[in-house]
Amino acid sequence: MTVRGASSGGTGWVLDAEKGHVVTNAHVAINDESFTIGTFDGKTGTATRVGYHREMRPDLALVQTDLDGLSEFSIGDESTLRAGDPLLTIGHPGRYGDWVMSIGRYDSYRSVSDWILSTVPTSQGNSGGPLFTPDGDVVGVISGTTRSGETEDYSKSNELYAEFPEIRELTTGNPVTTLMDSVNEWLE
Repeated sequence: MTVRGASSGGTGWVLDAEKGHVVTNAHVAINDESFTIGTFDGKTGTATRVGYHREMRPDLALVQTDLDGLSEFSIGDESTLRAGDPLLTIGHPGRYGDWVMSIGRYDSYRSVSDWILSTVPTSQGNSGGPLFTPDGDVVGVISGTTRSGETEDYSKSNELYAEFPEIRELTTGNPVTTLMDSVNEWLE
């Protein structure tokens, strides 16, 4: 779903349909206390911020909406991921449009930053979106990208590649266990 405040916006997803709890990123929710929510089927509603990490580490937030009839994702276990496992996200990368689904692969877990790294392509607006397995289990929350070297735009290249170019940008996301720890803290 879309999550838009007065100063920023991003993607969100339903953690608890009955309570109206929607997950997004702290950097999406940090400057606003109320938001407009939009669903895939065109419903709109409002939401208020329940909790977030002011320092944006981890980059997680929870808002609560007044919308009824929501569907939630199931929670997975990121510890079962192995390098090369397929992962997906759905989001709202502003320059590409709304409701864009991207697929990539699990790369690794970086314990120093508490990041799941993947090759799932994202862009500004995907922030807060679910990182999930092909079975639909959320294993992380998209927060941004990390670069290793110079970035090239292969989407507009005049070259023909016999194999995929080397990826120099990895998508970052906080693990779902970190999210659940945060949610439990905010709802105490």
